[in-house]
Parts: sequence; C-alpha cells; structure tokens
Amino acid sequence: MADEQTLVAPVDAERASARRRVLDLGCGRNKQPGAIGVDRDPASQADVLCDLDQVPHSFRADSFDEIHLHHVIEHLGDVVSVVGELWRIGRHGCRVLVATPHFSSVHSYTDPGHRQRLARGSFDQVCKDLPPGRSIEVVRKEIRFHPGYFWSWPALLIYRISPNKYEKFFAFLFPARELVFELRIVKGPETEDRRPETGGRPQSPVVHSTDRH
Repeated sequence: MADEQTLVAPVDAERASARRRVLDLGCGRNKQPGAIGVDRDPASQADVLCDLDQVPHSFRADSFDEIHLHHVIEHLGDVVSVVGELWRIGRHGCRVLVATPHFSSVHSYTDPGHRQRLARGSFDQVCKDLPPGRSIEVVRKEIRFHPGYFWSWPALLIYRISPNKYEKFFAFLFPARELVFELRIVKGPETEDRRPETGGRPQSPVVHSTDRH
C-alpha cells in the first residue's frame, strides 16, 4: 500500500497463529487492550497508520480472530469494500464488532466527516452486496438509546414491540443513540482466493503502515 511505514516490529507467523489476535480499526486514543491499533492520525494510539478506505489493507489473509470498529464505519466512503476486506483479513469465525451513531441521533449529523447514516438493517444489505465467495453473517443488530432521557422510555417500548416500526415512524420523534452490530466471518474451501488484489510476494501477518481513517 502506498505511503506506508513500519511502526511496530515484525510479527512471527507461528507465534501469531498460536494466540488470539485482535484488530482495532480506527482506534483513536482508546485502543482496545491487547489489540493491534489502526488509525490514520499520528496522534492516536495506532500501531499501524492507514487510511481504511484504501484497500487492500496491509495484513495477511486469515490474520485476526476479532475486529473492532467503534464509531468508524460512518466515516468510510465504501462500506461494502471495507467489509469485504475484513472478510479477507479475518479468520473463519472472526467476530466483527461495530458501533456507529443511529441515523436519528444528532451525533450522526454533527461531524462533517460522517459519510454514512446507518439503520438497524444496514449490515443485512452490506452482507448481501459482498463479492461472490465472501460470506459474513449478522449475529446481532441492536439499537441503543440514551440512558436516563425521558424520551428513551417510549422509544424503547416501541422498539421492543417492532424495531421496524420504530425506525420507520418514530425514530426522529424519539431519537436513538447508536447502533451495535456483531458480525461473523464465514470461510470454507469453496470461498475465493484470499490474497489482496496486489502483486508481489506474500505479506507477513502484519505489514506496518501510516495514515488514519
């Protein structure tokens, strides 16, 4: 990947495969403990500086058991392309944990850098739009509300009765706070070549970069 730079020491492949590997994409200054942090901001806690919109990312296929994207996905230009790349770098059964503002939240609109407005069913569509041979399951999709706010009580009641009706008719009347998703990467012998679409020799488990989302 262009404009990349090594920030951490190379990872031994056998030792890496023997332990659980966690990736925190868009880690900012609150990186998950024990994770490899990726961000484009040099002032972040990133181990790897990388623009997440530039795929493929600098990791070998089948490198991670868990991937976090905490309030990152809304900044991306092409969510399907990035999620497809998560399939490549994640191992079979890898958990992908995503948090993002709900489309009804003021936080979805406050940051001019937000390029996506997401709903509870957004990742159902994203997973359908993945390239052939790349399979990701939506394990959990949850709308969360502001704790202690008076409008959260009717919102939660309507949501429990019908999430679809809440979003379609009541979301902007009783705004939500955020969406939380859990995805699961599914791989098998029938899935496609997991190499990135770049030439050259195989990459090490972590190829270390510079740039942030």
